[in-house]
Amino acid sequence: MTSSTPIIRKPLLQLDLINNTILQAPNSATTLSDFNTASLQTLEFEDELKTKFLEMIGSFWHTEEDTLDFFSYYNDGTYMAQRSRQKYDFKSESLYWSEYQFKSSSQEQATQVYNTARALFAVAAKRKTDIALRKTEALDKEINFFESKWIKRSREKQMMLYSSDWRVLPDIEDSYEGEKAMWIAWRAKIRSIAVPTPEQYDDKLAFAQTLYNQVYPIDPKNYRNLYPNGMLEDGVTPAPAFMDPDDADQWTNYDDDASSDFLDSRMINRLMYAKQRASGTKRVKREVLDIIKLMQVESIYPDFDSSQFILDD
Repeated sequence: MTSSTPIIRKPLLQLDLINNTILQAPNSATTLSDFNTASLQTLEFEDELKTKFLEMIGSFWHTEEDTLDFFSYYNDGTYMAQRSRQKYDFKSESLYWSEYQFKSSSQEQATQVYNTARALFAVAAKRKTDIALRKTEALDKEINFFESKWIKRSREKQMMLYSSDWRVLPDIEDSYEGEKAMWIAWRAKIRSIAVPTPEQYDDKLAFAQTLYNQVYPIDPKNYRNLYPNGMLEDGVTPAPAFMDPDDADQWTNYDDDASSDFLDSRMINRLMYAKQRASGTKRVKREVLDIIKLMQVESIYPDFDSSQFILDD
């Protein structure tokens, strides 16, 4: 007496048209143990793609009065299709929806729906990646804006100190009484002013405002130009003391005078990576590629690029 090994049916794809969800076995699946519901890759898709999918499979599978709700395709070539059709209740004189199992398609028709669903999955996956990359790039630009502004502030401070080093060298004589002492005091003040960092703020707007409001005292040379001979314009009234915190004219925001923004290399690398991924191709089987071309996804998503799908030989 011989015994036969039972055939275990495993799902390759499950499509839920009520909740706009599709599950597909990973491309790496090769053995029967790889095909199980837990390992299926899950994607949600938008109503526009759902409409396009229903157009592609035609009225044999779906009409407004007889809808395709669920479709599953298995590794043995069989399928399960659940549909809902309108019926009339003469007793209540009203229409209602009745679910039923649809079994009237040929193997070829079922396989065509399966391949169309695979195309739907591929497009939905690329659509999801495109959206994620756009969000990532927008976020990177936002992060780059704040971080580059912070880098600029830090660089401004360093450049002010570096460019004034010579002012306090031992062999530099005062051109007026107390000049070097003023430069020493000014440089000490510059060092004491802390540049805010992104980590200090949960609110990006507050961080940006703090960066924009960051001010430094004008240096001794600019102070002397502002108040010649230490006097106001009338030539009689003594000028405010050097670095007087109450004298707004002595405190300035160097943003407009600073050099161009400096981009953090990490931000540049991230943006380049996003662009490389966005321009990358995706390999699909011939039967899926042909359907994607027929779907004309660009008609619903103008920024979609179907040419990024290439034949997987």
